[in-house]
Amino acid sequence: MKIIDKTPFRNEDGSISFANRIQGTLKYGLSWYDRVLAQEKIIPVLEKHLGRSFILMRNITLGGTDVELPMILIGPPVVLLVNVITEQGVFRAKEDEWGKITGDQFVASKVNHVARTARMGQVLQVFLDRAGLKGMIHVESVLFSANPGTHIESVRPVVRIVMSDALDRFAASLAQAKASLSPEMCAAIAQVALTGKPIKQAKAPASEEEAQLQAEPEDNQGFFQEEQETSQGDGSLGEFTFEDDESENALGTEQPSKVKPTRKKKQRIMGLTLPQLGILLGILLAWLCIVVFFFAYVTAQLNV
Repeated sequence: MKIIDKTPFRNEDGSISFANRIQGTLKYGLSWYDRVLAQEKIIPVLEKHLGRSFILMRNITLGGTDVELPMILIGPPVVLLVNVITEQGVFRAKEDEWGKITGDQFVASKVNHVARTARMGQVLQVFLDRAGLKGMIHVESVLFSANPGTHIESVRPVVRIVMSDALDRFAASLAQAKASLSPEMCAAIAQVALTGKPIKQAKAPASEEEAQLQAEPEDNQGFFQEEQETSQGDGSLGEFTFEDDESENALGTEQPSKVKPTRKKKQRIMGLTLPQLGILLGILLAWLCIVVFFFAYVTAQLNV
């Protein structure tokens, strides 16, 4: 399986330092690092079963847009939008509802992973349709649970649910499924996702970066965000962003009917917005005050 990894804040050896972890948390939310680790748990399972005709794109920004998607699996049988969750407990996925079961009570979760995963799949579908693949590709949305301590009761969910103990069977079924796409088409679809170019242009790689899809797997740096953009009404890519404490209904205003939405760019310093930088400086200042207080206390005790 070929892997295109665009996870941000990674060092060259693939690790994420403490400082980079803070930056990622400030930018993407408290659960960002846990989501990255959850993805790493399922990748070896997929690699064990899926051959080189499959391409896994991790934490990419769709070419020509600000849309960031967690995982896209492209293979001869299917194109999947994969969202991996980290929560532990007993949950219920009923149609487009998502919540936790406590005793006999069903409590709707603040973050609806089922609806979110479905919307991300819709966004990818619209993106590929506009790139010239309309009617040729059907994107299926899949919600993976990487935590063995999680159980999900499924009642006609709008996305496919795969729990941790079923990952091997799921991957094996993909490897044995009937092929509808050639390896060359899979590579072209991946290039469309990376570059935003129409499918006719994507079939002929124009640079070394695009040609990586036909080379050995690489780990590359890029961008990641769990929450993405959606489509409504006329099929335009609507812009929305989720935070960890937001509900599922976080849709923004619709954009003009173009693949490339516009967004007012925020001023950044060292990759952080001014509010994020202020929070980081506040944390550092609080830590410095604690160190100074501790040093003063120890000095006072020694002088007694």
